Amino acid sequence: MMREIHSPTNVEPLTERETEVLKLLAKGDSNKEIGTALRIEESTVKTHVSSILGKLQVHSRTQAALHAAKIGLTSFSDR
Repeated sequence: MMREIHSPTNVEPLTERETEVLKLLAKGDSNKEIGTALRIEESTVKTHVSSILGKLQVHSRTQAALHAAKIGLTSFSDR
């Protein structure tokens, strides 16, 4: 688990929409569920997730979710 916690340097800021996607991703929602919640296509969600991973300098949804919890965007008790 400790290998999953990564403190990226020089993190590029997320857009408002990317932040919304990250919050739902951190809750464990699938791309389809995120798309439905935000009323966007699943392919658009995939684009946002890819952008989020790049900006946060992480390689997985799990790492992105941990980052979201670390910055207070969500907590593991939000599920």
